[in-house]
Amino acid sequence: MAQALSEEEFQRMQAQLLELRTNNYQLSDELRKNGVELTSLRQKVAYLDKEFSKAQKALSKSKKAQEVEVLLSENEMLQAKLHSQEEDFRLQNSTLMAEFSKVLVPGIVKGEMRGRGHLG
Repeated sequence: MAQALSEEEFQRMQAQLLELRTNNYQLSDELRKNGVELTSLRQKVAYLDKEFSKAQKALSKSKKAQEVEVLLSENEMLQAKLHSQEEDFRLQNSTLMAEFSKVLVPGIVKGEMRGRGHLG
């Protein structure tokens, strides 16, 4: 039942076993190195995600700051325009009041004269 292995077969099996163990050790070492590298890369990804998030927030704030700057500039322009329109209105009002006085004062004087003439 039990057959004895020849010396040659025994040497061949020992060589195969040694080769398999060597391959196993090499693969285990590569697995360990890959695990360390994977952990390192995951940490880098987490760090880069945080930095990316910070950069996005900074960019958002920068865009908001630009929008505020545009709004402030537009506000200054509109205030200048309003001031100019107020000056134009004052000038128009002054001119109209002067014209009104020119028309009204002689009419009132004539009316007073007529009123005096009728009364007197």
